[in-house]
Amino acid sequence: MRWLPASLASGEKGPLVRIPWGRLGLLAFTFSVSMWLAAVLGAWLFVKYYRHIPAVRYADLLLPTRWPAYRTSEGNYYIAHAADLLKKGEANAALYQLRAGLAKAPANAGGRTTLAGLYLALRRPDLARDLLLDGLRYLPDDPAYLQATLSFLLEFQEDAKLLEVAGQQLDSPRRAAIHPVAAIYAATAAYYRGNYDRAEDLIMQYRLRDTAEGATLLARIEWERGYPELALLRLDALLALQPGHDGARALLASYYRALGRTSALESAIVERLVSDPLAPAPRIEYLRLHAQRGDRAKLDRDLETYLSQFQHDPTALLLLADFAAATGRPALARRVQQIFSDRPENNGAPALMVAEAHIVAGEYQAALGLITDYARDYPEWASQFASVFNGLQAVALYGLGKKDEARLPLDHLLAQKNLRADHLVAVSNRLAALGARDLALAALGRAVEADPLNQAALTNLLRLELDTGSLAALPAHLARFLHTRQPSREILARAYATLGSDRYLFFPPQAGQLAALRTALASNRP
Repeated sequence: MRWLPASLASGEKGPLVRIPWGRLGLLAFTFSVSMWLAAVLGAWLFVKYYRHIPAVRYADLLLPTRWPAYRTSEGNYYIAHAADLLKKGEANAALYQLRAGLAKAPANAGGRTTLAGLYLALRRPDLARDLLLDGLRYLPDDPAYLQATLSFLLEFQEDAKLLEVAGQQLDSPRRAAIHPVAAIYAATAAYYRGNYDRAEDLIMQYRLRDTAEGATLLARIEWERGYPELALLRLDALLALQPGHDGARALLASYYRALGRTSALESAIVERLVSDPLAPAPRIEYLRLHAQRGDRAKLDRDLETYLSQFQHDPTALLLLADFAAATGRPALARRVQQIFSDRPENNGAPALMVAEAHIVAGEYQAALGLITDYARDYPEWASQFASVFNGLQAVALYGLGKKDEARLPLDHLLAQKNLRADHLVAVSNRLAALGARDLALAALGRAVEADPLNQAALTNLLRLELDTGSLAALPAHLARFLHTRQPSREILARAYATLGSDRYLFFPPQAGQLAALRTALASNRP
C-alpha cells in the first residue's frame, strides 16, 4: 500500500488529507466547455464549408435555443439546391430535396410553390392542394403566398374551399394587410358560383371598386345580370384611369362582339394592339374578327404569323386552340396539339379542344372517335377532365342522332361532385342548339341544384323552361330568381307574359306569381 499515507497504512490517526474538489471541478468544467466549443467549431466548419450551407452560423450550432434556426438554414439550403437541380433538368432529385427542405423549413414560400408545381407536373393536384393549404399555417401573413394558394384553388375549381380559406383570412382583424387579396379572390369565386350579390358586397366592403380587378369583376357581374350598357360604362371608366389594362380591353372587345358592334370592336382591338404589339390576346381578337367577316385571306395570313411568333409560348398556343375550338376549325386545333406533343403534361386540354372543334364544325363522329381514343390511351385525362369528357360525349352522341345513348354520359356528368355551373351551362347550350331541350333542362337543373345562388344558371334555366312550357318547377325557380339582386328584366317580362296568357289561366300558382312579377317589374325599370 505504498500509495497510502504512512499514518493510514499503519492504522494510526493522522491529519486529514483535503482534496481540492472545487478546483478539480472547475478544471473539469473548463475542459468540458473547451471540448464542446471545439466540437461545435468543427461541426460548424464541416457544415459551412464541406456541406456548403453558407447561411448557418456558429451560434446556431452552439446554443440549443438556436438549433431551430440551424434546422431552418439547412432546409433553406436544400430548397435552394433543388432550384439548381431543376435548372439542370433533374426533377426527381429536386423533388427529394424540396421535400427534405420543407420538412426542416416549412415556412419557405418559394419551396412550397415550386414543389406544388412539380406535383402538378406529376399529375398530382391533390398533393399540390394539400401542400399549399398546409403552408397557410406557417405563412399566415404572406400576401404573395396567399395569392398563390387562392389562385390554385380558383384554377382547379375548388371554389368552396377557396371561400372557406378567404373567409378565415377576412375574419382576422390583425391580417388587414392581406384582406384585399382574400376579398378579391372570394368575390371571384362567388362570381363563378353565380352568387353575384355576395361578390358585389365583397368588392364594396373592402373598397376594391376602383381597383382594376374589382372594376373588371363588377363589369362582368353587370353583364351576367343582363345590363350590357352598364358593363360597358364600367369598363370605359376603368380604361380612362388605366389605359394599359389589357384585360379590360379584351373584355370590352368581347362585349362589343356579343352585341354585334363591329366598328366599336375593331377600334377596341386596334387600341389593344397599339398598347401592346407583342401580346397574343389582341391578335386572337383580330383572328376572330377576320373569321366573323369571312375574310379567309387575312385569316390565313395572320394565323401563320401567329404560329411563327408564338410557337414557344404555351399560353398563347392555348388561346389559339380555344379560338380553333370555338370557331370549328379542327385542323388548326390539331396543329396546336402537335406543338404540345413534346409537353405531355400540358397536352390534355389542347387534345380535347380538337374534339370540341369537330363538334362545333358538326363533325360528331370524328369528335366521338377522338374522345373514345383519348379515354383508352390517356386514362389520366379521363380522370382529370371527367366533366369535359362526359359533356363532349353527350353532345357528340346526340349530334349523331343517338338520343338514348347521349343520356348515359350526361347522367355520368350530372352525378359528379364539385361541378361548376358555367360548364353545365355551356353543355346545356350545345344540347339546346341541337334540339335536346330535355337534356339541356337536366343539365341546368343540376347546376341550380348544386349552386342555388348561381344566377347565370338560374337565368338560363328559367329561359329554357319558358321556351319549352316546362312549368312544373317554374314557381320555385321564379321565387328564387325574384330574391336575387337586379334579376334580368327580360326574364321577368317573359315570365309575366307567359303566366298571364289564357293558356295558363288555371295554373295554380298563377295569381301569386303574377303579383310578385308585377312588383318586381315595377321596381326594376330600366
